[in-house]
Amino acid sequence: MAVPDATRVAGIGVLDGHRMRLLISSAARTARANAVTGARVSVLITDITTYRSVQWKGRVLFATEARTPGDLALLHHHVETFRASSHLVGVPQGKAGRVFFTDVVPLVVEVDAVYDQTPGPGAGRRMVVGRR
Repeated sequence: MAVPDATRVAGIGVLDGHRMRLLISSAARTARANAVTGARVSVLITDITTYRSVQWKGRVLFATEARTPGDLALLHHHVETFRASSHLVGVPQGKAGRVFFTDVVPLVVEVDAVYDQTPGPGAGRRMVVGRR
């Protein structure tokens, strides 16, 4: 039985209209144990400068695959993008990289629902995504 857990993602790559590749910490033991093929997951992405938030819900297709050079590039891009905006929310750029881990494990998730979670009256509204 899965144990409820939350962990930070260090990169998200969109594979197509319904699949994404997530990078989680290799040290996130509970998240990794929960991320078995077929397990339900929810991923919340928030722009730190606007609080625009989108939540994806779906199922794990593949867990703990080997890391690729593309995963490392995605991780680097994610950290650098966060660092570039961090000063706007009071996090010094020199400390921003410490928020993320560098030893990551990829998961591939198939998304079946998307929600707008931006704070305000529209929060929780289901968003329409492209058809297969």
